[in-house]
Amino acid sequence: MQNASVPDSGADRRIGVVVLTGFLGSGKTTLLNRLVQDPAYADAAVVVNEFGAVGVDHHLLRYADARIALLEGGCICCTVNGGLVDTLRDLFMLALRRQIKPFRRVLVETTGLATPAAILFTLRHEHFLAERYVHHGTITVVDASHVVTQLPAQPEAAQQVAQADLIVCAKSDLVTAGALAQALDAVAQVNPGATVCVQRQDAPLDRRLLLREPLPARVAGAGWGSWLGARGGLSAGGRHGGVRQVVVDLPAPISRGAFLAGMARVQEAHHQGLLRIKGLVQFQGEDAPCALHGVHRDLYPPERLAAWPDGEGQSRLVFIVRGPDPAVVAAAVRHALRQPA
Repeated sequence: MQNASVPDSGADRRIGVVVLTGFLGSGKTTLLNRLVQDPAYADAAVVVNEFGAVGVDHHLLRYADARIALLEGGCICCTVNGGLVDTLRDLFMLALRRQIKPFRRVLVETTGLATPAAILFTLRHEHFLAERYVHHGTITVVDASHVVTQLPAQPEAAQQVAQADLIVCAKSDLVTAGALAQALDAVAQVNPGATVCVQRQDAPLDRRLLLREPLPARVAGAGWGSWLGARGGLSAGGRHGGVRQVVVDLPAPISRGAFLAGMARVQEAHHQGLLRIKGLVQFQGEDAPCALHGVHRDLYPPERLAAWPDGEGQSRLVFIVRGPDPAVVAAAVRHALRQPA
């Protein structure tokens, strides 16, 4: 398939999509305003709920149609109209017809009460989008002054943190050093594997926010130590919204087919409580491990690695769960995958 919006080089020619999420009042809109004005976004399309909510009107140069505008920095800004599928399809076709300039990346902003899972499901299972777009990661913005109380009280906030690949701790200048440490601890309790950056309004943008490549956590084999370094078992967490980490070692050999069938059974039974799945598994008869990612009942295709990452060599799965008993989930995984207790 010829993709007019993606350069010819590289193995995967699809357009990278990064999801930007965060609870109400987290500072997500403030961060988005900074991003769309940065020259690094000159080759990007930004999909927002409405222009007014982003506050970029004074940067508009011209309208490509009723809901698409080009910004001073060169980035394309587009409002969601008729759902995300229609919006991304329309953007692609407009670029193909040269009605807007080609774009290489897309940043999709969610509402404050939305979680990334629905967008990730759409990108994988809507045929037109799956052929042309690929998820490059999720950025979640948290408010340093409120995240400690929001995580146990707001299910959406906990899901946004659990499903993040990069967490941006905003408004750090409004809290004491002790309160900032508590905020970072609360985030780590929910998602111990995510990369966290503290972004001050008066500081330059963190380089990881420029999105020139997939977020490090989405690169197969990168940054697995914080996820998989613990021994198999249950986390002692759970005080932040009942979110816990379940780590299951897989010492018994398992074929790729048996693994996928077993995981399908686990996800069907517990999907609402499975906020995040990640792991490294070496399948029976294969000489290198595969990286695994999943959300709820959706498990992405295994990504084959050239070798085990440094310090790793044990097949292991990590689940971030909310709702089901972690011991029940661990037992179900071991049973479905025929692993010893």
